Amino acid sequence: MAGAGMHPYHQQWVPPPAPAVAPPVPVDAPNRPPADEIRTVFITGLPGDVKERELHNLLRWLPGFEASQINFKAEQPMGFALFSTAQHAIAAKDALQDLEFDVEMKSALHTEMAKKNLFVKRGVASESSSIDQSKRLRTGGDYTHAGYAAPPFHPQPTPVWGNPGYIAPHPPPPYDPYGGYQVPQVAMTTPPPLPASSRYAPVQNNKDNPPCNTLFIGNLGENVNEEEVRGLFSVQPGFKQMKILRQERNTVCFIEFEDLNSATTVHQNLQGAVLTSSGRGGMRIQFSKNPFGRRKDFINGAASEPNGAPTYQQ
Repeated sequence: MAGAGMHPYHQQWVPPPAPAVAPPVPVDAPNRPPADEIRTVFITGLPGDVKERELHNLLRWLPGFEASQINFKAEQPMGFALFSTAQHAIAAKDALQDLEFDVEMKSALHTEMAKKNLFVKRGVASESSSIDQSKRLRTGGDYTHAGYAAPPFHPQPTPVWGNPGYIAPHPPPPYDPYGGYQVPQVAMTTPPPLPASSRYAPVQNNKDNPPCNTLFIGNLGENVNEEEVRGLFSVQPGFKQMKILRQERNTVCFIEFEDLNSATTVHQNLQGAVLTSSGRGGMRIQFSKNPFGRRKDFINGAASEPNGAPTYQQ
């Protein structure tokens, strides 16, 4: 029966139950693997003078890399590398096994899974003077701490691992100094021989020798400039070598050409050419009695006869 003063069909109102409160979700590292999962690689075979930075630079490109550290036991370095998952740690262990770390010291790495994970202490100022910098962890970047905002995610490029060592998939393209622009090819033509001289003088040349590939140049002054003579003959087709002999009474020159045709052309075209430093008028060009370097009877480095070629090579 309803209570006094209450309508018989009126039921007493009961407040609804409070909604269940969901348990708080940890925000420090929601994607962390289980605590008992081993994801640290133990590395030996490092050279005795290895630096923390060297090991860190080697590991920082491996997928899932988080931190690294080097400890010394009896002056032998031992490396530890922490990865985000056990799968990444196993892949890194296989990739680093037998890798030649130092070519000069011939040190190769040996890897195995560590017995426990490397502990990364968070929120410690890395530049504090109270911390031993040689024991400081080299981390790949941890932005999950509450005091920092997470930066935009940029996926790392997929590494290519060789066996042993790292090998790039393709060599870099050769350097192009023109930046890809089409540069027309310019044909390089052989410069024509310089003109012999602006002046010619008649020359007595009644006693010439049988043609050969060596020319005898006579009627040269004592002060003739060797560079002027060389500048005249060295540009002629077939020029090979030249030798000036300064004697007590006169100065002569022998010029060797590649073949008889070249020597004959110069013999005809430059006969009587005047050199400004000679002072004796036109040159007298004759064929040498002997080819350059074949005559044996010479005295004091000069030919024993007026137009015998010297016996030594330039």
